[in-house]
Amino acid sequence: MTIQEIEARLAEIRKLIESASAEEIEALSAEVDGLVAQREALKAAEEKRAAIRSMVATSGTNANPVIPEARKEYGADSEEYRRAWLKSMAVFRSQDGTEHKLLGEMTAEEREAFTFTTANTTSVVPTVVLNRIVELVKSMSPLYDDSNQSGMTQGFGVPRHTAISQGDAATTSEGVANDDEIDSFDLLALTGVEIKKHAKITRKMQWQSITAFENWLVSHLSKRIAVAKDTRIISQLDNTTYGIASGNKISRTYTDNAIREALGLLTEPGQVVWYASAKTIYNGLAGIKDNNGRPLFLESTVTDDPKVKGRIYGGIVKEDANIPDNVVYVGVPRSILANDFDALFIGRQTDMTTFVTTIGGYALFDAGLENPTAFVKITFTSAPVIAIPSTASVEVDATYQIPVIALSPADATITWSSGTTAKGTVDSNGVVTGKASGSTVITASITVGGTTVSDTCTVTVTS
Repeated sequence: MTIQEIEARLAEIRKLIESASAEEIEALSAEVDGLVAQREALKAAEEKRAAIRSMVATSGTNANPVIPEARKEYGADSEEYRRAWLKSMAVFRSQDGTEHKLLGEMTAEEREAFTFTTANTTSVVPTVVLNRIVELVKSMSPLYDDSNQSGMTQGFGVPRHTAISQGDAATTSEGVANDDEIDSFDLLALTGVEIKKHAKITRKMQWQSITAFENWLVSHLSKRIAVAKDTRIISQLDNTTYGIASGNKISRTYTDNAIREALGLLTEPGQVVWYASAKTIYNGLAGIKDNNGRPLFLESTVTDDPKVKGRIYGGIVKEDANIPDNVVYVGVPRSILANDFDALFIGRQTDMTTFVTTIGGYALFDAGLENPTAFVKITFTSAPVIAIPSTASVEVDATYQIPVIALSPADATITWSSGTTAKGTVDSNGVVTGKASGSTVITASITVGGTTVSDTCTVTVTS
């Protein structure tokens, strides 16, 4: 075969690979290897012939024969490959099966770069494009950005220290040995979950330049992948086995006491970060005040990170749109292990029924919490409310049901008590029984999220 015939066959293979089966791909891959090797041999022979011709033509007059330039090698980080890859992605197939290349044909240099880089592997994502997606994912996923990231290619487990069952530091009498330490561990297994996100090209879509298409592709895939990774981390924090310890999941009202309680439950040293939605930050956290009436939330003046909104007790407050309203995760984010098992893969496929080209992104990712008490989850509830009449009357040996005028939450358990049981008693349902002439103060109380509120009714007992 000539070099031109080899180039033509490689172009055919690039089209065939889109719809080939796994077995066909293996065969085509072997054929590509052979064609590339044959092409290199032909080019090397031609270069030698050219060198010999040059030396013969200048024999006796030129002691410095012309040496042909070395062939340029391309990789995923080359500009030629970036342009070629983007052109290979921006393809729309019409109803008659014709492929329309929305960014035009590859130049000779781009075609050579694409063939050279993908000869022995799949169509790898250009370095510049991949880096842009990674940076955007981090900027839109604060939990992932702050986590302890790794790139192990196989599933792995991390022994997680959960408790010292015996032998913790203790005082003993002189000459008496301390108990042998017995530690409790479980295994934090990160096996990987598939993240598949895509963007669609329809027949009406057009781009003015390669850069415009690149911006569109990067933006769409980054947003979807960021949400998927952030959501996975949140679900792992909630995991009953490998997530936050049950004692570190609390339900409280928006109070200074709740904030300080959460900080007191953290056992991991390091920078503390509060993660919450914008509504939770500004409608909840920003309104909390200490005992002196001073707000706990101090708005941030930092402008280089738009996720940072302020500080609470020295901890950084970050907005995370993937966390439900009235829920806050606070902790030391470096205790979150996040692993990308492989580089992001991007490919395209055309649906022959709708003739829409789908550009899909695939990643294998997982995350988990190394220290179960390195984070606290706070579910904030509204301030509890209870109201009963201020006065009532009942005769001796008669009963009176005290009505509840207001109760929030509606399912709160009410605790009833009588200030002077000799005059009147009250049962668990709020029914007062008159005992002797006089009066008693009946108190109704509820406790929600660590906050207790009550109301009173003065009951007059008559004979």
